[in-house]
Formats: sequence, structure tokens, C-alpha cells
Amino acid sequence: MPLNSKQLWQERSRLAEEQHKAADSGDQNKALIIEGQIQQLDLTLEHVIEEEDAARNAPAPKVPTPKASFAERILGPRDKFRGLYRGFKNEATVVTVGAPTEIELTLDPKPDSLFGSFADTLRETPATGSVTYKQRSTQTGMPATWGGVVDGTSAAKAKVLYSYKDAVANKETLAGYVPVSEDTLKDYDELLSIIQHDLLLDLNSVTDDHMFSGNNSTGIVGIKNTTGILEFEEHVGGLYYEAIRKMRTKVMLTAKRVPTHVLVSPIIKQEIDLYKTETGLYQSITGDVLWGMKVVEDPNCDGLLVYDSYAAERRSIHGTTVDVDRVNDQFIHNELCIRAEHTKALQVRYPDAFCYASKTNLDTAVA
Repeated sequence: MPLNSKQLWQERSRLAEEQHKAADSGDQNKALIIEGQIQQLDLTLEHVIEEEDAARNAPAPKVPTPKASFAERILGPRDKFRGLYRGFKNEATVVTVGAPTEIELTLDPKPDSLFGSFADTLRETPATGSVTYKQRSTQTGMPATWGGVVDGTSAAKAKVLYSYKDAVANKETLAGYVPVSEDTLKDYDELLSIIQHDLLLDLNSVTDDHMFSGNNSTGIVGIKNTTGILEFEEHVGGLYYEAIRKMRTKVMLTAKRVPTHVLVSPIIKQEIDLYKTETGLYQSITGDVLWGMKVVEDPNCDGLLVYDSYAAERRSIHGTTVDVDRVNDQFIHNELCIRAEHTKALQVRYPDAFCYASKTNLDTAVA
């Protein structure tokens, strides 16, 4: 029997009651564990409710009425019936009744991503093309005590130099197209599915990948390959939870900025959630916040990135456009192409507000 929302809600109510009992008895560890179970259950409940709504709103299946009843197929046409006789066997008529063929024209859309996106956490501002700007760089010297005037000679005062370097946020155009039949151009629902899901979801996913790990010298250089970002190279033997805290401190000490997000691969997030104490209890039911930072699970991330989302911007040279045209010999095949594209750039103002750690280093045992 399929799982339904009523069953899930009953289980959620049971867990909530258990949580209250644990909290009242002072067992905070158990209460936190149950809270994590409730959070996961809520995700499942939301999904099941959506599926139930879709099932309720789906059109009723088409069940064609047979032209003749089973008995009529056995006996044959009424005007030709001459009575049954001993030994009657209608093998020619009693054959397996073929099931009717139903043609369903609805295309299942590409599912939405279940995870987050690094690019979506950055502010987006318009631009007219590649952006040349001054990027904050290193500082030389610090204010110090002035030695005053000695024997008529003034002591030198401390010199503090703030340096900036020229940087360029190169634009890059990302695009993809889907071949479709001419008839599809008249099918609103099918076009909606292709444009909203197949094209845009893939386009946004590729853009996110470029923003994180792109390495195009004439296009987008992803944050992981941006000169000047911090790297956390300490070996922690898989203690990601501790590494994130240390990376947060490193950004605050170096960039003097407060990290707002921690980007994690789904595998690392899973391991963090499954941390257990020596007594076998889960160490952290984290939800979507770690050490005061919003957790973003991104399949394009191959490690950890602790960062201030206000230290960089997505620059939109032109928004997403959708075009329809032909390529190659599509004319003789009654086909066209739907293309979606946009041009973006990544402008990193404070590189040291980003701290990256590779999973390889994080997994290496402590020396």
C-alpha cells in the first residue's frame, strides 16, 4: 500500500509527543535527535502531499467501452446465431482480447533540483559587458606608537599601505538548445515543460558549476580558482564539523568579514548529520544552519567553502533569452530548435572572504 500523507502525519504527531516527553524529562539529546527526525519527515510529507495533489488533479484514465460484451463475442452476431450444440468450441472467436492502446502526449518534466546553488546565494546586478574593477589586495604595515621628537628630530611614523589590484570579471555566454517538432510549437504545456524545466534547470546548473569551479581565462573564473581566496589545508580526518568552525575563524581573522554561508557537497553534509558521540548519540542535528552560517548543499561543490555572500556578485550582461530557429536539415524534417542562453560574469571584491577546503585534505588523517 503506498505511503500516504495521513500515515505520515500520524507518525509526525507521535514523534512530536515523544519529543515533548523527552524535553519534559530533561533528556535534551533525545529531544534533539527526534527534532532531526521530524525535520526529515517534513520533507517526505511535503513530497507525498505534492504527489497526492498531482494524482487528484490528473485526468481520469480513458477506458474505452468495448463494442461487444464478452458473451456476444462468444456467441457471435445475433442475426447469425443458430443455437449452441454439444461439443461447441468457438476457438476462432475466443482469443485473447487485445488491450486498447492509449497514447499519452504529456511529457514528464525534468525534476527540480533537490539541492541548493552557490550562484543563487550571490547578489546579481546588471552590467554592460566584462567588468574591470579594483580588487582589494594585501595590506602592508600597521599603525604604531610614534616616537615623538628626539634631539630636534621627529621620529618616523608607521607607514600603512592599502593595496588594490586591477581585476576583470570576464563575461561568458552559456546556452543550450532542444530540437522539437513544429507541432510542439503549438502545444503550450509541452513548451512550458521544455523551457521552464529542461532548458532553464540545466542552464542554471551549468552556470552554478562555472561560478564555483570555472577556469576560463577569457570567461568566468569560478570562486575556487580565483586568485587570493583562502585555503584550509589542515588534515582533520573527516571532522568536517570542526573544520567548518576553523574556516569561519580564518575568514574573520583575515578578511575582517563575517561568513554568511557554508557550501557543502551532499556527501559531506550527510557525514556531518551522521556524526555520533562516544555514547552513540548523534552529535549534531544541524538543520540548515551550522555555526551561524546558512548551509547550502550543492552537487557542484567538491569540498567545503565558507564565505561571505556579499563579497562577490553575479553580473548579468544580458538576461535569459529564448529563441526559436532551424539548424542543419531540420526544415525537411519539420523540426526546429528552442534555445535558451544568458551571459554572466563573476565579480569577486574580497577574495579572502572565501575559504575553500578540498575533501581530499579534509579526509586525510591527522598527522
